[in-house]
Amino acid sequence: MEEFQPNDYRKRVLAAVQARGGVGQSDPFELYDIPLAEVDRLTDADVAARVDQVWAFWQKSRDHPKYRGLVLALLAAHGQVGQELLDARRRGLLAERVRRERDDRDGQRFADLDAAVARLVQRFGGLPEDKLAGLRQLAAERGIDADAFALRVRRYKVLPAGTPARPDRPAVDPDLLRQVRADLDELGRLSGETPPTSLLTLLGLPPDAERDEIRQARDEFAARNRERRPDRRRALVDDLLAAVTALLVDADPALYLDALAADVTARLRPAVAAAVLVEDALTPRHYTAFLAEAEEHGLDRGRAEAVLAELAREHGVDVPDVPARARPTRLARPSQPLRPAQRPQQSRTAPSRATQWLEPLARARAALRAGRPVEAHEQVAEARERAGELLPAIRAVADEVEQVIREAGSRWRQVEAAVSGRNLRTAARLLDELARDAADVPGRDGRSVAEEIATVREQLVRADEMVAAAGRSHGAQRESLLLEALEIVADHQAARDALAVTGVAPPTRVRARRAGRAVVVTWQPSPSAGTIRYRVLRIGPDGASRAVGVTQVTSIEDGGVGPDAPIPAYEVLAGRSGLWSAPARSDAAQPASDPVSVVLTAADRLAPAAGLHLAGDLLRWTWPPGCTEMMVVWRADAPAHTADDPAAHRRKVTNARYDVDGGVPVPAERPLHLAVFGCVRDGGRLLVASVCPPSARLWAAGG
Repeated sequence: MEEFQPNDYRKRVLAAVQARGGVGQSDPFELYDIPLAEVDRLTDADVAARVDQVWAFWQKSRDHPKYRGLVLALLAAHGQVGQELLDARRRGLLAERVRRERDDRDGQRFADLDAAVARLVQRFGGLPEDKLAGLRQLAAERGIDADAFALRVRRYKVLPAGTPARPDRPAVDPDLLRQVRADLDELGRLSGETPPTSLLTLLGLPPDAERDEIRQARDEFAARNRERRPDRRRALVDDLLAAVTALLVDADPALYLDALAADVTARLRPAVAAAVLVEDALTPRHYTAFLAEAEEHGLDRGRAEAVLAELAREHGVDVPDVPARARPTRLARPSQPLRPAQRPQQSRTAPSRATQWLEPLARARAALRAGRPVEAHEQVAEARERAGELLPAIRAVADEVEQVIREAGSRWRQVEAAVSGRNLRTAARLLDELARDAADVPGRDGRSVAEEIATVREQLVRADEMVAAAGRSHGAQRESLLLEALEIVADHQAARDALAVTGVAPPTRVRARRAGRAVVVTWQPSPSAGTIRYRVLRIGPDGASRAVGVTQVTSIEDGGVGPDAPIPAYEVLAGRSGLWSAPARSDAAQPASDPVSVVLTAADRLAPAAGLHLAGDLLRWTWPPGCTEMMVVWRADAPAHTADDPAAHRRKVTNARYDVDGGVPVPAERPLHLAVFGCVRDGGRLLVASVCPPSARLWAAGG
């Protein structure tokens, strides 16, 4: 870790954090200038020294004309945020979470660049060379370096400088395309045949048919359809012929074919990704099979080749050099209108080669049943090559394989989202489904299902061990273990249920005051362990609540109250790991005592009590060495600040009485704030500790 440089920190960190919107848009590692990549190598002493250096710099910058507001917010958050960095285990868990959050922010940084690239591709068909400098500048302004920029745009074709923009053409309505696809599929089910792949296939026309041919075929098809009895099939054909008119007669058929090409691209993308992963290239055999599949889905040869070129570019591989293949033979238009059952088929220029294709097709079915669709895809390609055409039996298996691979891609995206959100139990369930149905389909980063399962299960075991240890612990240690388990596995229901029993202590002393044209709401923090967030609500005259914001510090500004309006009531709730406390209101009766200056006594040199927990109505703890008397103090409304807090109740107990009773009886009312202060004798005079640390406090939740 490099030496701390105040001026560099001000320009590099404070300016960036303020530009993003303040403390809530940053993380502790950035705020304290600790490189995330070096976290695992830093000692607690290294981190503590850096935290002290940054805190001292903040103190000196309290009156900085530009960063005063940000620095004051940082100082207010220091006591809570800085502490998270000082323990190695908590620091490691925090680092994992921050890495995920930074990845999310990176995705947002790329959004503007991606939008600009998409617009250029739409206008020019690629990225003109003379537009790249502007894109690089845009990327630099968003904090994207040159290597990341090059990686982001490499999939797009670079065009010569000065390439003219393509004339704007209206896009085909995607809802209409989806309806056409659904109608074609339903027509296939009603007729008992393979559904037509496109409107042109429905009419028995090739993709390059002229508009006059399309109009003639439509009219002939409509005349035949009118001869049918009224039923669902006739209604479907009427709807499809209306789509033919809208998309192929009244509009440019090329637009429809371009839309089909986009659909075929999405359809082939998972299979191409799987093929490239296995071979590290797009082999001639795969390329030929994919090209045939694209044409079978209704594309002409040029668009089919363009689709594969685009997919190859996306995956960083070249299109293989394959011998030119003859186009499927196009049948001559008959002199009489064709009936739907007489749609022309591809001429069988290559024989099926008897039954040579049956063996690889059987292997494809076996691989599919075993949950290996990538292997099944390989066998289907071999079967198609041996047969010389796409026979119905081969097509049926190919469609099933394609469906499984597509569903696997969708499930992998769900796994990535679950892992990103630390919902590892959900991720484990999804991975088990992948292992059953698609074990050889890799994730986006190339990780196999088995590797991802091993990683997730390792984290689940860690979380389970922490929950088990929490069951053997008490007080703050128990809460800390449960919170660490939830940091690893956010959807660990056992940890969440155990933590819900403890609850979250609400904040105290909520106050609201005018500060210029805004209202500042402040409160005392919740004594509960862990990272606490506070949700602040403004209560209107009608009793309705409106969100002001969520923060990790103990104050917030509300600019939504008019300068002449009375100060409204506010509610503040404390939350951790998805659990929220009861609200504390600014218009509630405030506790009678406020924090006061304390004078330390000889009792403050004692080690504090630890492991506070309730066993029924008995309070128990671990006594510190050398201590024979302790003062138990409790309040229902707020934590007691000192043992002689006038609003609190107290009881002195000796270790002998504690052993006889098995603990100290406390009131049954809930919630209840409990604290245990150490005591010593000085010449017969009882001296009580002035300070009670968090380990010697307990909040007993209600319910």
